[in-house]
Amino acid sequence: MLKQLFIYKYIINFEMKNYIGLNIKYLCENNFLSQDEFGAKFGLKKSVVGTYIRGISYPKIEIIQKICDEFNLTIDEFINEDLYIKYKGYTGAGGNPVKVNEPETPVYGAEKDALLKTIEAQQQTIAAMKITIDTLKHK
Repeated sequence: MLKQLFIYKYIINFEMKNYIGLNIKYLCENNFLSQDEFGAKFGLKKSVVGTYIRGISYPKIEIIQKICDEFNLTIDEFINEDLYIKYKGYTGAGGNPVKVNEPETPVYGAEKDALLKTIEAQQQTIAAMKITIDTLKHK
């Protein structure tokens, strides 16, 4: 474990650019999760997730392992690859392109009908006002 932690710190802090923050942001957006919801999956506070996204701090290796397990990623992918570029937008948690289920839009049938009636009434009022204006112009 100590050797693994040393290698982890070396990779993150010294050797190469990492994409941890960017990839956490990607995972939140791709899975319709707020930072708070993402953090709750791993026992983290929203503020901690925010520091990861901004690159102020990095998750412990145990958290990285949990994130990778949850979203079917390798640690190498999560740290060293830009998931936005790799998957060119939204994907399934395992990296396989899938149809993204957008949040359901509530159906407002009665409200829609009322608005259509209001629009129709306003169009009739405008037509009547145009006639009145034309009549007043010709007097």
